[in-house]
Amino acid sequence: MTEITNLKQNKRVFVFIDASNIMYGCTRAGWKMDFEKLMRYLKTRYGADRVLYYAGLDSGNKKQLLFYELLQRFGYELRLVPVKTFIDGSRKGDVDARVAFEGMKYYNEYDKAVFLAGDGDYFWLFEYLLETGKIVRLLGHAKNTARELKQLFSHAFLPLENIRHHVELKK
Repeated sequence: MTEITNLKQNKRVFVFIDASNIMYGCTRAGWKMDFEKLMRYLKTRYGADRVLYYAGLDSGNKKQLLFYELLQRFGYELRLVPVKTFIDGSRKGDVDARVAFEGMKYYNEYDKAVFLAGDGDYFWLFEYLLETGKIVRLLGHAKNTARELKQLFSHAFLPLENIRHHVELKK
């Protein structure tokens, strides 16, 4: 039996995506994610029931708003937080706390969780999920994923570079 068949036997699979870790990692690596292909990949490979996408929201950015509408059409459930502007002019839509919170909030609703993230701030969440018997997989950029996460997920870490041919946006 394939992993997908095993997973779908009355098991619910949730995917949690920290958009900034994934999008900026792709940009730094010189490629762009095709989110329609990514959705297909997550449903086919992992049998995803829900795909939650966490990102910052700049309500004045029309291009971003159109992108989010497109993601919803693909089936992503958006979890948006307002972008903060700091004194130095830098901007950030910090979603880490919400990803961790909802990872626990939905704990009893999923049997397997797939996280697309790389931030070491998630260590305690991931460690707890693994200790309590949840099946958890981590996908992230090899260079941008915290070392402690790669160690924790030594058996279940998939570098996004390994699936680039499945999920890359072709120009």
